[in-house]
Amino acid sequence: MSGDTDPELTPAPSGRITHMLSARPLLLLAFAFAVMADPVSSVAYAIEAALRALGGDLALLIPTMGAVVAIIAVVSVNYQQLIARYPQGGDGQRRGLRRAMCG
Repeated sequence: MSGDTDPELTPAPSGRITHMLSARPLLLLAFAFAVMADPVSSVAYAIEAALRALGGDLALLIPTMGAVVAIIAVVSVNYQQLIARYPQGGDGQRRGLRRAMCG
């Protein structure tokens, strides 16, 4: 049985390993482009949709964008305050589960 070799234990040819290692960055790059395509197209569509909703009036676009940025800022500040108030987490799930189980 010394002549029998397990194909899973046979080392891969060095060319195959080199090819796999050189293909990894290319696959990562392709994945990055695929992942980024959706947000980029969404951002482009959002501006077009906003202009259509505003009837193409560029004078209204800047105040509308300012309002959106202000809302995002308020939500971000609120979230940061929530984290500061409960640094260990709210533990609401455990308390809710305890109430449900214990009555």
